Amino acid sequence: MTSDDLVLIGFEPIPHFTVSNSHIYKLGRHRQISVAAVGTPNEMMFITETSDQDEKNVTEIICLHNYDYDGYLTKKKILNIIYGIVG
Repeated sequence: MTSDDLVLIGFEPIPHFTVSNSHIYKLGRHRQISVAAVGTPNEMMFITETSDQDEKNVTEIICLHNYDYDGYLTKKKILNIIYGIVG
């Protein structure tokens, strides 16, 4: 997966520099899916929830995909995870 592939799916690059080159897919209700380390052997995908008052204050994080256990992220894997969450 590349950054361009993620944008085509509906992810947005985080507007500031991060070491992991993160992209987010907003789910609503203060939840989002984040994909980090795009195009490297450390790719990961997780869902985060932020507090009602502050969108930057992450209160929950759940790992959905980790390269060490699940291999590289593919478009099919990402879409299956998104559709599994949002229906």
